[in-house]
Amino acid sequence: MNFSTSSSSKTQLVWALLALLTLPNCALWKGPPAEPPQIDSPASDEAAVGRDDLIVVLPVDNLTGWGAPLETVDAVLRAQLDRRGFRIADDQALARVMKRYRIRNTANLSSRAFQALEEEVGAVGVLMTSLEVFYDDQSPRVSLLSRLVAGGARPEIAWMDGVGLAGDGHPGLLALGRIDEVDGLLEIAARCLVDSLAISFFETGAPDSLNAHSEFNQCDSRGRVVHSPREVNGKRKFRPRKTFGSPIADVDRRYSIAVIPFLNLSQRKNAGRILGLHFVNQLFRKESLSVVEPGLVREQLLENRVVMPAGPSLENAKALSNDDSLGVDLVLSGVVFDYQDAYGIPKVDFSVTMIEKKSGRVVWSSRSHGAGDAGVLFFDLGMVHTAHQLASEMVRGTTEALSQ
Repeated sequence: MNFSTSSSSKTQLVWALLALLTLPNCALWKGPPAEPPQIDSPASDEAAVGRDDLIVVLPVDNLTGWGAPLETVDAVLRAQLDRRGFRIADDQALARVMKRYRIRNTANLSSRAFQALEEEVGAVGVLMTSLEVFYDDQSPRVSLLSRLVAGGARPEIAWMDGVGLAGDGHPGLLALGRIDEVDGLLEIAARCLVDSLAISFFETGAPDSLNAHSEFNQCDSRGRVVHSPREVNGKRKFRPRKTFGSPIADVDRRYSIAVIPFLNLSQRKNAGRILGLHFVNQLFRKESLSVVEPGLVREQLLENRVVMPAGPSLENAKALSNDDSLGVDLVLSGVVFDYQDAYGIPKVDFSVTMIEKKSGRVVWSSRSHGAGDAGVLFFDLGMVHTAHQLASEMVRGTTEALSQ
């Protein structure tokens, strides 16, 4: 028996299918990636930053493992800061201070460097950005980690966020949402980071008061700023596979914690520093923890001539927990075994060790490993397309487990 369908019926069927797929609640397609949200700034330039604040924007730190267009990334980031009304310190004044104090590491400043920028440039805060990934190919990828550090007697992190985008991360129907140019991806990433900073800045007024805020902003995998309570639970599949020890028990106390760069046993250059920054980012969002600025941690490690050829140890923890050093309650570090972010399915594998000052013992250890396609059954639903996003979710799962 032969069945036939008229051309008109076929056309109606196609249009009906397209209409179904583009419904707002359709699970198969959510439409092309939206532009990052536009948050209305206050009317005047003075109100745009809460007060007459000046921030220093340090040159972008390269963690990609090879050459990258750092000047381009820096220019795009500064353009977004200008768009949101931030007052940026003069480049020549910054260059003079960097030359005078021999500042070469723009990812971790010493207390002396922070003081010099505050006194000689007049900066209230210092913005430091690390370029984690920059791939310019058929499937471009861009990942950035950025933090604003407020100066003072002891510099503190005032804001931190990261963003990881893939050009083919959310293609949508007929690949209309695919981004083939890395410049477009970089623009979205920089815009999202600055919007995240601006929202926090406008809501609280001054950089040094951001730690007390009960909400945080973060960039998602589409380059959009999303808002969530600080103590929000992530997905269970990103929790550690193995754990040992006891979570932090005294929930009424605020612990100080220092994160030491992880020992890197993977083939990915700088993976230890990258994962350390991911932990700083997630721990900063915990109200029960006060995270020490990584630059101060590095300063103390250098002054005490601490080396870690075999990973974290009790001696490392003592160097940071002594009262004449940072005097922290907890020291966290670990080992990176795998960090694949170049091509294909991202994979991340790491272990964590946390040592407590009072007892001098390991109070927490865990092992986490995951892949971007874990738990994905069909249509790539739930796929994680970047190692940045995968590491962020896995680190978040670890910090939730150890703080419960």
